[in-house]
Amino acid sequence: MHSILDALPQSSPQGGLSASADLPVPRSDSVRGWILGPWLDLLLVSNLFWPLLILLQHDDGFSGGMNIQFWQIYFITTPHRWSTLALVIVDRQQFRERPRFFIGFALFVILVCVGVRAGTGTLTCLLAIDYIWNAWHFAAQHHGIYRIYGRLSGASSRFPASVEKWILRSYMLYCILRVAQVAIEPGLTTDLLMIVDWIAPVLPGVILASELLQINRQSIGRVVYLASVLCLFTAMLWSVQAGNPALLLALATASAWFHASEYLAVVGWRLKKQNRFGERQASRTVLAWIASRWAISLMIFIVVLGSCGWMLEQRFLEFWLLINVIAAFLHYGYDGVLWRKRSSSVPKPVC
Repeated sequence: MHSILDALPQSSPQGGLSASADLPVPRSDSVRGWILGPWLDLLLVSNLFWPLLILLQHDDGFSGGMNIQFWQIYFITTPHRWSTLALVIVDRQQFRERPRFFIGFALFVILVCVGVRAGTGTLTCLLAIDYIWNAWHFAAQHHGIYRIYGRLSGASSRFPASVEKWILRSYMLYCILRVAQVAIEPGLTTDLLMIVDWIAPVLPGVILASELLQINRQSIGRVVYLASVLCLFTAMLWSVQAGNPALLLALATASAWFHASEYLAVVGWRLKKQNRFGERQASRTVLAWIASRWAISLMIFIVVLGSCGWMLEQRFLEFWLLINVIAAFLHYGYDGVLWRKRSSSVPKPVC
């Protein structure tokens, strides 16, 4: 799956918005090196408050985490997945370019999921696929946003792009899959992984150290984001080592919140740019209306979908889980297409 990095043209260190949206980003449009601006980035993208989520769940051995998990599941994670489907519906340009893919992929996912549910009577197989696919999706998105920061700030890495990409993605993927391995009975594999746990953070740590050594005013956002992400995933790995499942659950909740929050923030950034630079062509579309009122539209979307999700789960748990698995698979598949660059049609950035 393509990462959110592909939302930026490859021809300029200043970066731009999605090539699929064909929109440049002028340097004067925002503070250089930040996506939404310093304070909003720290709050919504770098999510520097995630340790606070851990402290809030520390009550009685993390049993107080149920309230945090309620808001995270219904009003953050679920809306962020469904937001991709909403983008496909309201963005006519995107849909018209790939109608066969969007319709065909949706039909394929629905038929497979419904078929597996009807044939096995459970969602176990689908949930296992969802966990693995979601793990890669997490890794790709975090790395992609890190690269977006690099393009916006003009920062360059001391490592080849492909090496940096696979070091960071592999580390995050390993941490997420390692969390799942906790449920497996201890054995030789577990003993080997306990050793790998100490080695795995080394290379990502080297990349972070390299960023710190060459930090400047424009690259603060990039460095802070990378440090926040790596600290969260390293904390998850440490909690596995420490054998603390309650802390691990709290960290997993924080990770899901982190992932969904940054996604919604970057989607809002993209829509605002798309509306600003394409308002003549899009002035009469639903997408333009939403983009010009993004904050209000997002809050309405989150409240309505979160409330409906909670009510449906109380009465139709299995049905709601199936619908959410389908939405998750569509989110993973569509996300890779919506953020894919089209190098042949990328305009030169406006400086």
